[in-house]
Amino acid sequence: MLFTKRPKGMALGLCLLGATFTSGALAEDAYDGKTNGVCAVTHVVACTDDFTCMQGGAHTFDLPTFLFVDIKKDTVRAADHNSVDVTSPILDKEITDNAVILQGRENHRGWTIAIDREDGTFSLSSTGADLTFMVIGNCIAL
Repeated sequence: MLFTKRPKGMALGLCLLGATFTSGALAEDAYDGKTNGVCAVTHVVACTDDFTCMQGGAHTFDLPTFLFVDIKKDTVRAADHNSVDVTSPILDKEITDNAVILQGRENHRGWTIAIDREDGTFSLSSTGADLTFMVIGNCIAL
């Protein structure tokens, strides 16, 4: 998802995508990569090209708290706290024994999300020349 926010004067163009989903009931796999889901962002670390890093929650960086993944449409959608919807395409996806891996690019940045199939935790990285993000959270199936 494309976000161009400017906390502390820095441009934060973020390709945020998230996808993973733990099932509501206990199952063999928390997320198999075949259903839609929602992910909650719990922690963000951002580092600039001059090696300055900051950490906090999604709102610290003016990022969305929830990411909605539509596996059949290959998109990720986020609504920020200002009710602005942003959608980004999933360009590559792979399901391994342990993880669902989604990748894409937008706004001159590349992003990757790895979702643990067993417990639904995810980590997302969004990288660009001036700023890199690492986003951590948890997902559930819809």
